Amino acid sequence: MLLATPLLRQLEQAYPDAQFDWAVTEWARPAIATNPRVSHIIPTGNVGLPHATWGEIFAFARSLRDQQYDTCFIPSSSSVLSLIPWLAGIPQRVGLDVNGRGFAHTLPVRPPADGHTAEQYLALATALGLDTAAARTEFFPSDASRTQMTERLVDEMGWLGDVPLVMMHPGGGTNPAYPDPRKQWPAERFARLGNHLVRQYGAKVLLVGSAEEAPLAASVAGMMSAAVLNLAGKTTLGELGALGEVASLYVGNDAGATHVAAAVGCPVLAIYGPNSPAFSRPYVGRSQGLATAWQAYEEPFTWEKGISTAEVIRLADELLGGGA
Repeated sequence: MLLATPLLRQLEQAYPDAQFDWAVTEWARPAIATNPRVSHIIPTGNVGLPHATWGEIFAFARSLRDQQYDTCFIPSSSSVLSLIPWLAGIPQRVGLDVNGRGFAHTLPVRPPADGHTAEQYLALATALGLDTAAARTEFFPSDASRTQMTERLVDEMGWLGDVPLVMMHPGGGTNPAYPDPRKQWPAERFARLGNHLVRQYGAKVLLVGSAEEAPLAASVAGMMSAAVLNLAGKTTLGELGALGEVASLYVGNDAGATHVAAAVGCPVLAIYGPNSPAFSRPYVGRSQGLATAWQAYEEPFTWEKGISTAEVIRLADELLGGGA
């Protein structure tokens, strides 16, 4: 979801008088709920998820037909999602066409082969002649989220901005469409990294994640020698973004929280396991601090073949050391 926001950014800047609505599942809705470029969010129910029924797909297409949209952008190679705007009678349909699956588009676009996911989506803007050089991921925390997290950092952590603030997200791999717990770098390695950052920089460390990831975060906190603040299950996505706006460093796996931190400008260290970062690393401006940790391997994947603690510590030092 967040990797499609660069496309929205470029479209909205090119067509400032247009209304942009976004069809999205409830699970992914918080990623764009506060985006000022979105006029209206269209709930899709199960449509877009693997277990959607044809009855649900046809019903959703009928609901879109009632809105009489002029144009639909489809940043997906799914043949089902290609079909829906056609069923809805939307006259202009600009979408990705991979192996003929964009058969229903009025402007089928071949994405760059083996390109980053955001660049594949941006191919739709390029096909319209738009400049995408300044495209980047965006996320917009609310002012209420910023105020809430500032108060919590002071009250619960005693952080006054005088030492580095480090966010760590040990979870991930819980996307309902593509779940993969192998994405989680081992908890004991997060603990060793956190201990290093506290000793080396006097950093304040906090852990983030969903409610389901709270036990995992608690295990990381329990293995650390320094006190940490465990906020797993205790923040909204907007509050997570607000934390990223003030943090000195974010360290996390190939997961949505990593993209949120990057989208608000936080220096990010993203750890990859079974998936290459070439396709899904955070999509940010060239001046923003970003490091991706990944090591090629032969199947089957195990973290013994993956990135080491020493390498992650080295990358964290590069991102954090200059400002310590």
